[in-house]
Parts: sequence; C-alpha cells; structure tokens
Amino acid sequence: MFRKSVFLLLLLLPFFGKAQKIDILLLNQKYPQALETIDAALSEKPTAELYFKKSMVHQRLMDYPAALADLNAALKLDSLNVTYLRGRADLFQAMGNNTRAVTDFQKALTIAPDDLLLKYELGKAFLFLNDYSQAFQVFEEIQAVDSTNVMFNKYSALAASKAGRKKRAMHLYEKYLIQNPDDLSAYLNLAAIYEKANQPNKCMNLLAMAHYRFPDSRAIHLKRANTAFVNKKYPIAQHVYQSFMARHDTTLSVYLNYGICLYHNKHTEHALEVLEACYAESPSDVYINFYLGVAHKRLDHYELAANYLDFAIFISIPEFHPEMYHHLAQVYGSQREFEKSIACYERAYELDSRKVEVLFEIATTYEEFNFNKTLALNYYQSYLKEAGEEAENAYYALDRIKRIKEDLFFEK
Repeated sequence: MFRKSVFLLLLLLPFFGKAQKIDILLLNQKYPQALETIDAALSEKPTAELYFKKSMVHQRLMDYPAALADLNAALKLDSLNVTYLRGRADLFQAMGNNTRAVTDFQKALTIAPDDLLLKYELGKAFLFLNDYSQAFQVFEEIQAVDSTNVMFNKYSALAASKAGRKKRAMHLYEKYLIQNPDDLSAYLNLAAIYEKANQPNKCMNLLAMAHYRFPDSRAIHLKRANTAFVNKKYPIAQHVYQSFMARHDTTLSVYLNYGICLYHNKHTEHALEVLEACYAESPSDVYINFYLGVAHKRLDHYELAANYLDFAIFISIPEFHPEMYHHLAQVYGSQREFEKSIACYERAYELDSRKVEVLFEIATTYEEFNFNKTLALNYYQSYLKEAGEEAENAYYALDRIKRIKEDLFFEK
C-alpha cells in the first residue's frame, strides 16, 4: 500500500509543479507565459481548474470573450462549482449582460443558499436590471441575517429607495451614514427620499451636515441651495447661492434663482439688476419675465410691469396663468385701468377657483373706484360664500356688505 501511494505521488508531482508555476506567473503578472503554461497543461489533461485559471488570465488582459469561453469550458466539466458560477456571473456583469448574471448567481445560490456574498451580488445584479422589487427582496433577506455589514446596508438602502419603500430606505440610509459618514452619494440619495416624503426640515439639516463635511463638493453645495429655494427658505437660499457663485461656475438657472431670492427678500433693486442680466441671456424665459414684472410692480414702474407680465402670460404654460393674471390685475389697478384690472382678476379666478381672495379684490376694485356698488356687493357675498371659514378678510367684507346695502337703500 505504501509503495502504491508513493508511486501515485510521484506521478502527480509534475502536475503540482505546473500548478505552482502558473500561480507564480499570475502573481507576477506574467500573463503571456502563464497562458503558454496553461495551454501546455491543458493539452496533457484538460481540467476545470485550468480553464478557470485561463479565464483569470484573459480577464487580466481584458479579453472578456476569451475569458467567457474559458469559464464555459470549466463549467462544462464542473457545472456545480460555485466559484466558477460566481466568476461567470461577474464576467457577464462586466460585459453588460445582467440577465445572464442573475441566472448564474441564482444557480450558485441553489448550491450555497447561505452565502451572503452571493446574495449581495444577486441583489446588485437585480438593481442593474432595474428590477427593484426583486432587489429589495434579496437585500431584505440579507438584512435578516446581517444588518451590520456596511456594504450590505448601503445597497439595502439603495434597493429600498428604488423600490419606493421610503420609510425603510430612510432608516437604512440613516444607519448607513452613521457607519460611513464619508459617502457623498448617500447624502444626496437620502436628501431625495426626504424630499419625496415631504420632510423639508430633515432634508435641509442633512444637506447642511453634508456641506460641512464636503465643503468643496459642487453637487452638495448646489443641492443645498436649490432645496432651500424650492422650500421657499429664501434667506437661506440667497446666502448659499452667494457662496456657491463665489466658489463655482454659475449657470443661468442659478443666477435666476438668486435673483428670485433677492426679490422675495425685499432687495428689489438688486433683484432687478440680476433679473435684467438674466433677461439679456434669455429674453423668452417665462420666469424671468414674470419676476421682472412683479419687481417693477413693487417699485411702481407699472408700464414696464404690465409689459413683462403680459408677455409672461403669453409664453407660459396654463398652470402659471392664474398667478400671473392676478399680478397683472394689480398692476392695471395701480394704473387706474379698472376694466382691464377686473378682467384679469376674473380670468385668474376662472383659471383657479381656489384663489378665493381674488373675489375680495374684485369687490374692492368695483367699490373703491366707484365703478359699480351692486357688483361689489355681489362679489363680497360670493367671496364669503366660497372662502367660508378661511376668508382672510371676512370682517372687512361683512362690514362693507352692511354699508353698501345701506347706501343702495337710501339711493332708492
């Protein structure tokens, strides 16, 4: 028995020598020599392990089709080898074939169902396929076993976010950022989730933290400014836009938003300077024309205000018309063009019946300029009826109804 064992060992020594030589060549990145040695060994005795190592060499040489052919050959000889299946799945992903990658990862998991790294790779493959519900399910299975691994948590959060599981995504991203506070993309992703969940304060606080941690990040800087702007935090937005423009290149949209902030923060003349510079770049932009109109209106430049607002209405999409007609009505009223003013008020209310305060302004316009007391009375009454408990000027309207009725009685 001893002699047989020694004899077998002597037969295998040359093979072990070649295997060791191949590994040394791979380690030293001598890929052409490694290929020659592998091919010589394959000509003597083809094995799955040799094909697998050959695929590794071809991958190092960026010859992915050849590497795939090698892995196919390895799996033909050993179809249940998890390492080979994982290797081919990774290769499919590198070549953009995530569907085939999913198939190989799933097959590997039938052999090694408790391998969390395989599940992790499968979950990522589902993400690459935009199959977010499947990705979420896979990562939830991983979380049930290991909720501490930082990379598992990162991709679990991403899968939850993509699958529309906002609360779960929030929880996972918040936990992940405690583990890894240096992931810039995670701040942006969590900020987007807070926005969708209508949690502006959390979003602003998160972006302030991110800006402090990444002071040179253009993306974070701009996101913080834009988020403040969208949430109408105009003093904060103005400050952040100013610091952004001092450090980074400035686009028209940034400069326009800065001008709008100046308008809302009552820096009207400075706002006009900025808006006029924007107008020189894009004279047909609806927002530029609208804010030029309301800025000139505030400064009592009524003719200019009317021109800008009228053009803004002409070029805008319908959903913006009610507010624009409302401002234009106020401009015409200031110019004592009362019929035009009332026509614009009526148009604003016609386009958006939620703007009930417009009815009150129509009534005051009819009354204040002695235009028509009966119509004023009717609009005050319509205003109270439509606005109900939310009428901001209820007491004034009730008082004017009483007085107008008295005046109309005595006029008879």
